[in-house]
Amino acid sequence: MRILLFAAATLTLAAQSFTGKIAGLVSDTGAAVVPKASVTVVNEGTGAERHVVTDGNGFYSAAELSIGYYTVRVSTPGMAEAQRKNVKIDVGAETRVDFTLSVQSAAQTVEVRAQAPDLQQDSSSLAEVVGTRQMEELPLNGRDFRRIALLVPGAAPRSPRGSLGSFTSDGQREKSNIFLIDGIDNNDSFRNQPSFNQGGVNAAMATLFPMEALAELSVAAQGSAEYGRNSGAVVNAVIKSGTNDIHGSLYEYLRNDKLNARNFFETLPGATKGPFKNNNYGATIGGPIKRNRTFFFAGFESERGRPSSSLAISVPGAADIAAARSANQAAGRPEDPLGAKLLSLYPQPDIPGAKANYAFSVPNLIDSDNFVVKIDHRISDRFQLGARYAYGDGTQTFPLNSGQGSELPAYQTIVPTRAQLAGVNLSQALTNSLINDTRVSFNRYAQTFSPLDAAFDPASIGLNTGATGGLPTIVVGGFESLGAPTNLPRGRVSQAYQFVDSLVWVRSSHTIKTGVDYRRPLVRSYNDQFSRGRITFNSLADLLAGIAAPSSTTIARGATRRDTFTNNVGVFVQDDWKISRQLTLNFGLRYEYVSPLSEKSDLISNFIPDRGLVQVGHGIDSLYNRDRNNFAPRAGFAFDPTGKGRTVIRGAYGLFYDSPSQDFFLVQSFPNGNVGTNPVPGLGTFTVNFTGPVPFGPGVNIFGNVNTPAPPFTVFGVDPHMRTPYVQSYNFNLQQTIFDGTVLQVGYVGSKGTKLYRVRDINQATAGSANGLQQRRPFNAAYPQFAGIYELEASANSNYNSFQAILRQRMSHHLTLYASHVWSHSIDDASNGFCSCTAGVSLPQNSFDTRAEKASSSFDQRQRFTANFVYDASVLEHLLPSLSKRLTGGWELSGIYTIASGVPITPFWNGTAPSGSGESSNDRPNVAGSPNSGPKRPDAWFNTSAFVAAPAGTFGNAGRNTIIGPRTNSADLAVVKSTRITERTNLQFRSDFFNIFNHPNFSLPNVTVNSGGFGAITSTVDVANGNPLGDGGPRLIQFALKLTF
Repeated sequence: MRILLFAAATLTLAAQSFTGKIAGLVSDTGAAVVPKASVTVVNEGTGAERHVVTDGNGFYSAAELSIGYYTVRVSTPGMAEAQRKNVKIDVGAETRVDFTLSVQSAAQTVEVRAQAPDLQQDSSSLAEVVGTRQMEELPLNGRDFRRIALLVPGAAPRSPRGSLGSFTSDGQREKSNIFLIDGIDNNDSFRNQPSFNQGGVNAAMATLFPMEALAELSVAAQGSAEYGRNSGAVVNAVIKSGTNDIHGSLYEYLRNDKLNARNFFETLPGATKGPFKNNNYGATIGGPIKRNRTFFFAGFESERGRPSSSLAISVPGAADIAAARSANQAAGRPEDPLGAKLLSLYPQPDIPGAKANYAFSVPNLIDSDNFVVKIDHRISDRFQLGARYAYGDGTQTFPLNSGQGSELPAYQTIVPTRAQLAGVNLSQALTNSLINDTRVSFNRYAQTFSPLDAAFDPASIGLNTGATGGLPTIVVGGFESLGAPTNLPRGRVSQAYQFVDSLVWVRSSHTIKTGVDYRRPLVRSYNDQFSRGRITFNSLADLLAGIAAPSSTTIARGATRRDTFTNNVGVFVQDDWKISRQLTLNFGLRYEYVSPLSEKSDLISNFIPDRGLVQVGHGIDSLYNRDRNNFAPRAGFAFDPTGKGRTVIRGAYGLFYDSPSQDFFLVQSFPNGNVGTNPVPGLGTFTVNFTGPVPFGPGVNIFGNVNTPAPPFTVFGVDPHMRTPYVQSYNFNLQQTIFDGTVLQVGYVGSKGTKLYRVRDINQATAGSANGLQQRRPFNAAYPQFAGIYELEASANSNYNSFQAILRQRMSHHLTLYASHVWSHSIDDASNGFCSCTAGVSLPQNSFDTRAEKASSSFDQRQRFTANFVYDASVLEHLLPSLSKRLTGGWELSGIYTIASGVPITPFWNGTAPSGSGESSNDRPNVAGSPNSGPKRPDAWFNTSAFVAAPAGTFGNAGRNTIIGPRTNSADLAVVKSTRITERTNLQFRSDFFNIFNHPNFSLPNVTVNSGGFGAITSTVDVANGNPLGDGGPRLIQFALKLTF
């Protein structure tokens, strides 16, 4: 006989592991606890079992379970056995299942059926899990799992001007997130972006982890002591697993420009819609190798994209060439044969009479092939072994070089990329209450940016620069350049080895987890800027005469290749203490140590104020002092005031440290040493005034015998006393069940960042007249050869406060719904620690008055609302009973809607600083009105008359980030029709409509005060980010066909 009883089931999102946990209370009908009851947890897909017993308080806990569906059985002498089926375990989650046993015949089995809301009753961390159904059914532009993270409150897209991360989370910087795949480190240590799904060419993904292979994705913030290294979100994408049943899919997604709307700026007179094609196709399959023992799952996805870019440029025409030759003849300058050969590299004009007289279209190649395989082996119910391997290979081309080199197709940039990750884990149930998990993993990300004409030897046309690898960048005044960008070639191989061992001990009402986490990131990088040379001709006549401009003609010599590494160690202990049925306390402590950046051969240097530029190993043993005082406490609570599981009050505090990405050190001005510049030989008609090796002070002369430009010039350094940045995070929230299956959560989330990374010019001249600039620099007396000294330091601060509301409805009345609203304000005095040191907003306006930089963060979005839904439209079968069920059945709608405030941006003065401080493009204007009063049009987004030039020799009083950019407003919709072919086989056709209402989402306006386009917007977000497959563009339509079995 089966008796249906109620059992409370609650979902607690705890640490970001790749496993989950089932726990609960066993009592009798009189509410007395049942100690020493036998609890068996069975994986319904693989048959694996875990046996535990209840403690003296009636509690049980089965930890470190693979995600999936389970049957839980409880038995004790004299009472009927109870069981519950289809208990879902999510990644990093504790699923609470309580049982009430009745006194019945031992032969009876009581089947428990209950669907309680997912209140987070036992954890104080902020975490959300997006399940398989939402991941497969929601319309996801670009099929990027990171897009899922933006559905979680507190997450927002990366700032348009800033670092290269994916998104911000609860006021933390874009480089502060951690990405995992099945618990395996998926971080590129060079950029601290995900290895898989990282942007290659601009924001277009170089590799694409197969979305169809993912079971779910969790996003957690302010978590337990198990996770550290960074202060942002922990994003864990979980791979599907094999079971005793064969299952899989075949699919293809198609996009075409014929289906897409025109971009807002393509509707202007004379604009045309560029060609666009994109295909994603793949397959997955999973099943048993040996039933109930060994299982596999594999997935494959390829992308073939051909978005095109159209452009018109200026090339020399017959009249231009004739005029240049006449000018040379009048000046008595003979024609140089080499100049004529360079001229022959230009194409012939095809638009007579126009300044931009040559039009062309360049396809942007976006190709990738990606594969993943997962094997799980059950040695016994106590020992389980797993292995995962993923591989992604991508190739892209960069058709538009945006002023760094030629836009001509022959000089494109080609970008091959390869991502790999592998991991092995062993789970050991040493006893019913003691579980050890060991994980060893490796990830690797390799990417190069090379000229398409790399096989071209300049000597073949008589240009003897001494360098090969492509044509030098040839700049001709008034016309398009020749040659690839000056920052090519460059590339890196970033890899990391990780060892994690954790021990879980369930003792009475305590679940204690302790462990060690060791990670060793290594980066082999090179950045051969100007290695091919740059030759500048002020006019076409100068080109024909072979007379180059000496001040801007240069070639780099020396070795830029570096092998850098750090050692990261974390040790933690976490105790989740179930004091009573109503109250859980979470306590944890983590210790972290990250060694200073090192180079295998000590080929890195630093500026030491009293010693000059010094190479590591020659008087200093590291770039900065070691910081061994990084203790990170965590504490929180979850309280059910009624004891009925319908109301939960939660709060938490945690301290989190931030580790730097290696590009902070390797992509700055002269961080490496051993690099200099020489005049370009081979054009005997010009000379360049270069000095010999520059003495850098009493330190080592790192430039050796390489010539360098005449001083003063800039250098980069690291504060030798730099400490590890840290963030204090806190939250307080209330979860309330509105009705069964629907939960409302409201609360406060905040943080305070201290000693965050920033770059300052510690040799910035005081404001003054244009004369005597160098004499006004603080270090001029000791180091007159130095101009700007850009120093990375930990001195910035931040503050974040937010109100966050979430509405969750699991499947009810055919509808699954998730909506969130965030009202927040993020304030800081520096929004990233990376400095290009060449354009506005990279540095403080006045590096000695950082208090004046306090403003809204560059990623601040005051309001952000997102909602997503999946609706099973089977109601059509009942509304239209006269029609065949093949027509009315199997329909489904899903969608995502986002509306968000604009992010702020700083107005700046381009070129030589009016303040006389020596910084290029970093001065701000004075404010003489209200900047954000309108008119909010693309041609004039803000009130440009609100800004005026500051008097010469003074800093402007305009604050940082005073202009608010356009808001985001986008709705995506998917219409799906599934047709059952056999009992286990379905064919699905879907149509995805991204930005279905074709609402224009503009990029940030031009904020260069002294430019003709000041205040204007010239592109949408997708174009500005360089990602034609991404968000922010016109309406895009995608069709897909998928066979599941």
